[in-house]
Amino acid sequence: MQDRWNAFMPYPQVDVGHASAGPLSGLRLAVKDLFDVAGYPTAAGNAAVLAASGIKTATAPLVQTLLNAGACFVGKTNTDELAYSLIGGNIHFGMPKNPHDPGLIPGGSSSGSAVAVAAGLADLGLGTDTSGSVRLPAAINGLIGWRPTHGSLDNRALRPLAPSFDVPGFMTRSLEPMAAVMSAVGMPSANDRPSSMLIPEDIFETIDDVIADEMIASLRSAGMPIRRTASIISFSLADLALAFITILQKEAWESNKTLFERSPEAIAPDIAARLLAGSRLDDEAVREAHRIRELFSGEIDRLLCENAVVVLPTLATSPPTRDAEPESFAAFRSACIKLLCLSGLSGCPQLAFPVASCAENVSLSLFGARSADRMLVNVARRLSAE
Repeated sequence: MQDRWNAFMPYPQVDVGHASAGPLSGLRLAVKDLFDVAGYPTAAGNAAVLAASGIKTATAPLVQTLLNAGACFVGKTNTDELAYSLIGGNIHFGMPKNPHDPGLIPGGSSSGSAVAVAAGLADLGLGTDTSGSVRLPAAINGLIGWRPTHGSLDNRALRPLAPSFDVPGFMTRSLEPMAAVMSAVGMPSANDRPSSMLIPEDIFETIDDVIADEMIASLRSAGMPIRRTASIISFSLADLALAFITILQKEAWESNKTLFERSPEAIAPDIAARLLAGSRLDDEAVREAHRIRELFSGEIDRLLCENAVVVLPTLATSPPTRDAEPESFAAFRSACIKLLCLSGLSGCPQLAFPVASCAENVSLSLFGARSADRMLVNVARRLSAE
């Protein structure tokens, strides 16, 4: 395969079998290099992990489910190192090129899977989403991105980052293959229509006014039952982001402690700094973060218990260029986590998709109750049909 986008890891190709017929027949599958695939190593975007990996003899159960449904494996994809970033860069294997806008970052950490789908090299991009690693690159590359209900998909033979947030997730160019994937992996059916679409005014006030107006206009044009509300939560976005980052850093350190202690020089300085920050966290700060998470999760469950869907902008701000300074990357990551952490903290599903009626590349997100994943696709279909 010709890969001028640097979407795939440079592994020798191995024949990975798949069912000759099934609901995913004819769809090409690109798999983030965090999942084991028989005949391939698993590097997690790190040269030391690659050197220690060896060739895997078994395939991750979720990947096998997709193969059994007829999907055709086309390769393992690039990822941010240890899946611990939202930018898409990697000092070991390079930054994939964004086919949607080559001047911009591709977003991460599921950068390669997003780029493979956006470039037409794959139809299904399997990634992981901890702090936004499916939703963010999907938004930047003009794709559909699905973060499933936490715990709903099999995550065995998947290298963890922060297990209480980690979920496998998917990216596609349109809603039809996404609906097929949801069916193939056994997501339960859901109501076609929400009771209401909640627009949190405090969140929409944080983004560009013109973009916010275009998003809301797209909802109205589809005849959706809109309900505006001052806020959906009692916490500030800054407090939620801090709680999220605290738990994330603690778990990321625990997941990567052995690698760091054995090969600290093999980890990029910015990734190493985040790991070290996690090792130094005060126990009381971690307990407080978990307390906020529990309270927030309860609030969201009560809010969404009557089949409501929250509408959110996927990104808090425009993505930086791929040659921007590290400070710009850090500011972008920090701003976006304030919105992306809501799904992680609550465990609820989120579906990101392009707003066709907007002049620019704008991504809207639907945020629903646990196990309402398929309803989000149904709602997105209605919006996209307008």
